[in-house]
Order: sequence, then C-alpha cells, then structure tokens
Amino acid sequence: MESESSQISLKICRHCSVASRTDAASCPSCGKPYERRIWRWWFAIPIVVLAFGIGYFGISRLIDDDNPAGVTAEEAAAVTPGISRPDLEDQLGEAPQYERKRGNGEGAPSCAYYGISDEPDAAWEFCFQDDKLITSHQVGGQAAGAVPTPP
Repeated sequence: MESESSQISLKICRHCSVASRTDAASCPSCGKPYERRIWRWWFAIPIVVLAFGIGYFGISRLIDDDNPAGVTAEEAAAVTPGISRPDLEDQLGEAPQYERKRGNGEGAPSCAYYGISDEPDAAWEFCFQDDKLITSHQVGGQAAGAVPTPP
C-alpha cells in the first residue's frame, strides 16, 4: 500500500491549501480543479484593448455630432465690415475652413471661407484687404454660385 501512495505525487490545492496524494484532477477537500486555466484571460485582452480604443478615439465622434462644423448664416451675416481677421475668428469662435488669395500681387484681397452649418452645400466668404473686411456674402446653397474648392 505504501509503495502505491509514494508513486502518486503530492498536490497542494491553491484554493484551500490542503496537501493530498491523489491522481484526481480536482481537490478532494474543496472540489476545485488543480490546474490553472490561463487561457481564460486571453478573452479579456481584446475587451481591454477595445475599451481603450473607444476611449482614445472617442465614442461621441462615432455616434453623434451635436456641434456641426461651421457657423450659422445669422452669425456670419452679423459680422460688421472693417473688422480685422483675428477679430473675425474671435467673433465666430473658429478658424476658417478654407483660405485663398484673389488675384496676384501684394494688394490682392485674401478670402476666408466658413461652412454654414444650417446649409450643407453653402459657405460664407469673407474677403480682406490690408487686414480689414471689405466684403462678406454667402456662396452656394440657396444663394447663387458654388462653394469654392481647394486647388
């Protein structure tokens, strides 16, 4: 009898700490398995990576955009002539979506374009000469003309 028990290895249960000489796959004291199941943790890794990815890229950008880019037509129309370019950006609260120079030479006006959030195919053109607003009007949408495209 002793020779049989000496051939069986001593197993210590990691749950209840009872040492037993047994061939069984589970502890005779508590019934839990001796083997560790590490492979179960592999399922947690993609979930953690996905959670960090959603947090990093921002779920709100994927689901809904409550604040569309651009300004409203009323905000753009309220800009007074003669305002400087930095003052215009302060008043509208954002930089223009597109800028271009009209004509050649130093005295040629430069124009800044802001998308109109109420009208998807429209923009508002603000033209400056010597850092002062000289013209401002809607381009595209319900107004005549087309939205400028980058060259």
